[in-house]
Amino acid sequence: MAREEYETPLIDAYNRVHQDALSGDGSWFHRFLPPGVFIEKLDEELEEKLIAVYNQCELKAEGFFEELVKKEMDGVFQEVTPVDLRTVLPKKPVPVQWATLGIDEQKEIQRIYDEAKEDGVSDPTLKKRVRKYLLDAYILED
Repeated sequence: MAREEYETPLIDAYNRVHQDALSGDGSWFHRFLPPGVFIEKLDEELEEKLIAVYNQCELKAEGFFEELVKKEMDGVFQEVTPVDLRTVLPKKPVPVQWATLGIDEQKEIQRIYDEAKEDGVSDPTLKKRVRKYLLDAYILED
């Protein structure tokens, strides 16, 4: 069975930007030639050196690009990753279980958490606010 070519708009765009360095006409490095240097004046040995430099630069750029993408995407993933609010619930004298709280209480704890993070409140203070709410709502006994 013949191998089928798999094309997508992203692959097409990548192939347009990342030309094969070994393409026969040498057009891949036209944009890198300094003013006054013409491709006709380059011999085969110099062209091989240019190909080697190009390949090394591309490898370095790919590593940098991957790190940059991971770094930039990490911020997006942190925004959509839900926060485990169980960490702000009191553990003493009796541990409060998230699943035992009603929906209204869970929403209120989420609101308290969101406000505290916007205000730059520390985690111990956040836990105290959650404890106070639970005490005021008669969910937790002193």
